[in-house]
Amino acid sequence: MTVSFFEKLKNKIKIQHHSLKKNNALFEQNNVVSRIFFIKSGRVKLTRHSIDGSPIILHVGQMGEFIAEASLFSEYYHCTAIADQASEIQSISKKDFLLFIEENPQEMKTLLSLFANQVRDLRALNEIKNIKSANERILTYFRSKAVSDNNKNASKFPVNTSLKDIAYKIGLTHETFYRELKKLEKSNIILREDEWITLL
Repeated sequence: MTVSFFEKLKNKIKIQHHSLKKNNALFEQNNVVSRIFFIKSGRVKLTRHSIDGSPIILHVGQMGEFIAEASLFSEYYHCTAIADQASEIQSISKKDFLLFIEENPQEMKTLLSLFANQVRDLRALNEIKNIKSANERILTYFRSKAVSDNNKNASKFPVNTSLKDIAYKIGLTHETFYRELKKLEKSNIILREDEWITLL
């Protein structure tokens, strides 16, 4: 839904594209807010400097997410955004974006829904990360994102990003994640396919 919303803006607001290498900064804390960013691919880490100057990780943005959306209503960025891997970013002018949603109330409702869903997903992800069992953590995440497969009377998890990124997202090393996937598959709890993982 976030992608489709951003795609709709293409013919209405000028979009800039940013190619970042790992550790490249997109913006820094206390910079004046000029643009709003969307992660087309890759991963972006948001950090804030504490009083003693040490960095605190606030969030790791994934493909398909807006980042620093709170900046819409702030003069300065409250954090620093650094590419956690090679990433493709799209951005739009904050001024143009605010004007667009003011003139299009229905799009404002869509945007509020997107942000509400993003907050809900982050809260759910934090709960999943608190599950101690790697096995249960993986299954709970799959179930939270699964769609119904009526033909097989089962649920399917869409694999639309790398397995390594999924492991990172739920707070597991990729070695642990791959090992647990193999166990689940061997126990006939899941079936792995190219673009889907079926929950049996």
